[in-house]
Order: sequence, then C-alpha cells, then structure tokens
Amino acid sequence: MSLQIWFQKLTALLLVGMVSISAPSFAQTDFIVEYESGMTATSPRTTAPAKPHSPFAVDHYIELDRPLDFGEHFWDESFARASGARGSAQIVVDLAAEQLYVYRAGIEIARTRITRGWEEYDTPTGVFPILEKDADHYSGTYNNAPMPYNLRLTWKGVAIHGAEVDSLSATHGCIGVPLEFARKLFANVHKGDKVLVTRNWRPEVY
Repeated sequence: MSLQIWFQKLTALLLVGMVSISAPSFAQTDFIVEYESGMTATSPRTTAPAKPHSPFAVDHYIELDRPLDFGEHFWDESFARASGARGSAQIVVDLAAEQLYVYRAGIEIARTRITRGWEEYDTPTGVFPILEKDADHYSGTYNNAPMPYNLRLTWKGVAIHGAEVDSLSATHGCIGVPLEFARKLFANVHKGDKVLVTRNWRPEVY
C-alpha cells in the first residue's frame, strides 16, 4: 500500500471518529421551544440529586431564557414523552419564589407564577393530598367568589385554582394560577395526588 493511500484512509477514519464523538445524543440536544409570551426554553437539564428525604425527586428541569412574569406560564411535555415518563403529575409550590412547578416522573413539564396568601392569610406549608376536584367551584366562604378548576388541599378552604395573577393580588390562603394553566393542571392530576407547598425549593436549580 502506498504512503499516499494509507494517509488518505487514516484521514477518513479520523474524520469518522470525530463525527461520532461530537454528534450530540438525544438527551444533550437543545430543542428550542417558543412560547406565546415570547420566552424560550431548551430541553431539560439534568439536576443534582435531591437531598435525602426530599418529598419529590427532580431529575431534569427546564431552563428558560428569562424569568417568568406574573400571568405567564409554560407547559411542555415533549421531553417527558420522549423519555417515556409516565404517572401522575407532581406539584411543588414555592411560596418564596411565588412559582409552581409540575413534574412527571422527575422531569419538569410546567411552571407558572402564582398569587398566594399573606400575613394572617398566609398559605400553609406542608405536603397535602388533593381532596377534591371541582372545575366549576364557587367559594362558600368568600362571597361566592369563582374558583375555576379548583383543587382542594385542606378542608379549611386552601386550594389551587384559576385566578388573576399579578404583583398586587393576594388570596385568603389559596394558590392562584393563570386560568389556562389551571385548566391544564386540573386535567393532569387526580384526587389523592400529593402537593408539596414549601419555601426556597431547590435553590441550586431555580
């Protein structure tokens, strides 16, 4: 074999090796998602293991190009579906960040800003089962106020429901989310599913 032919074959082999090394795997590829609000998100990033005894495991989180504003949300299950994630949605509410996160099998699929209770009506923390679901609920305590897509967390009136979400509004302890987000959340959870309400959720990630 001549030196020139040998050199050409070696060069070809090296090029093939470089392509196979540099080609990203499915999990590494960024598939940019555009939302109506104009923000973008990339495929979920792998997160560090949760602390021992954490109520919910989080394996991947969505990386947004900017923080959510009040009234904004995203819901994107493409990565979870591609990963074969199954099971009910898991909800985490961070009162300090005023955000709600939704996961499926440890993969973040949704996020939104919330409105919550303050001072004597502060929203309680803890792990709560969804006690009731009522898509067309009206408050029996607060002047028959509409609480669409209501997910009751306590028998004392604390729930997640559709509401006006802005920097000025507050609730009497409930967790208000944008109406469209409330509709999607209502369709993805079941009675008995657990909701974690906490403060400073995963600060190393969010």
